[in-house]
Amino acid sequence: MGGEVPVIKEAEAVDLRALRERGQLLRGEFLDAFAKLEAAVMDYIVRLELKAAPGTPLTQKLTRLSGAKDHFVHPKKLEERIKAITLLNDKRTDLVHAVLTVIVRYDGSKAIENWFGFQNACHTDKKLRILTVEEMKDMVREAKQLSSQFSHQQLKEAAPAAPASASA
Repeated sequence: MGGEVPVIKEAEAVDLRALRERGQLLRGEFLDAFAKLEAAVMDYIVRLELKAAPGTPLTQKLTRLSGAKDHFVHPKKLEERIKAITLLNDKRTDLVHAVLTVIVRYDGSKAIENWFGFQNACHTDKKLRILTVEEMKDMVREAKQLSSQFSHQQLKEAAPAAPASASA
């Protein structure tokens, strides 16, 4: 009645539990790396004294940083990184708001490929995000790399304050 899973007779056994655990571990690694990236973004929000309450969405924080790009030595690099973070944040949103689904493709009775599927429960109109193990590892690497790059961005030095005049 719509919920049945076809049984492939004499199919090669696939350890779905191991695949699921691997997917969960990769998701956890990605979320940890992304949290460090968010901390790097927040560090600049604080350093530049931009307004952002603790619950402010990351996209709004990035918009505020983009508006303050004149404070950065390399504003074009800042914009590139903000764009990359925004794209990665879209993936993060799907991984956070979804139940992990293991997808296995068979050729006859042999399992030949597997993926991880994430259907965003908050945005059911979005397509199922399907990722391979390598794509998930790439997302972890990208989050770590962006975190490192973002945390090393240079701010312009503040203009020195005018000396106070002595009054007699």
